[in-house]
Amino acid sequence: MRQVTDGTGANSTTATLAYLKAQTQLYLANLYLIGNPEDPGALWLTDWETDLEWTIWGTFKHTAIKRGTVSAKIGLEVATLDITWNPQPTPFTQNTQTADPKQLAQIGFYDNMPVRVWRCIMPTPGDANTLGAFELFGGTIADSVVDRGAIKFTVNSFLAVINQKVPPNVIEITNMLANYRAATPPIGLSEIPQFSVVAGSTTTRINADESSPNPGQIFADHTFDADGKGTGYLVFNSGGTNTLGGIWSAIALSTSYTDGGGSHHNEFVIYDPLPWAPTPGVDSFYVSGAFPGTQADAIAAGLPYIGFPFVPASSGAA
Repeated sequence: MRQVTDGTGANSTTATLAYLKAQTQLYLANLYLIGNPEDPGALWLTDWETDLEWTIWGTFKHTAIKRGTVSAKIGLEVATLDITWNPQPTPFTQNTQTADPKQLAQIGFYDNMPVRVWRCIMPTPGDANTLGAFELFGGTIADSVVDRGAIKFTVNSFLAVINQKVPPNVIEITNMLANYRAATPPIGLSEIPQFSVVAGSTTTRINADESSPNPGQIFADHTFDADGKGTGYLVFNSGGTNTLGGIWSAIALSTSYTDGGGSHHNEFVIYDPLPWAPTPGVDSFYVSGAFPGTQADAIAAGLPYIGFPFVPASSGAA
């Protein structure tokens, strides 16, 4: 039997086993966390008929969501899980903090986000704390497709992002996740540079000033692109009033730019067009030398994601 954790964080496996042996009817619910718990934009969802509070993690909101079956194959191919979510429609906006979930799915916002699924055992309907829940599946979103008003997530298990050398004869060299690392300084730099967007930026060409560690620095041409340096990745910061938080792209060209007033700025041309142009003075980003394995990890510029289980940073949920 899998370990069960109650609302206080205590191991309730023994009590749960005794309860299950004595019951003929069970109240079960699935709990879903899409994103990291400290991210205000994370999705806390449940297929139960009302909201459920599992105190150790937070409150999971009632929604129309269903879980598929876990698909596993012999060998090194990882297990996958399909999750279908039918969110309530909201207006489309040009801001990742307020955009409709289907709009975000269409622009790939959820791709690579961590997903955790628990099965909750309730002694009475709605009581997620007394016995608690056990881990059912954990992974990252490999793909998201919008169809007939619903979002279908394909989730690969956390084994897809192991930070280890993988034999090239069993993993294709095009599998970037097999080479996953957290955000790292670009080649030739000792720190991850942060930038603020300035006027004149478009969906494919971003003009910006460095804000740290050396405010106002103008970098040499090709510092962050593939011209002998190795491709860099431009990742927009989340939080605050940023409208593109979590969106990222590989950098095709990095150079300098002089505006009509004679001021010098850094300029980045990216491979993947942004869903909308960044807002000058509002949006900010950083440049990483490594492919961002998950958006949340890249935004936090923290340690590589270690997989399931994950100790929550706080007990609250958005």
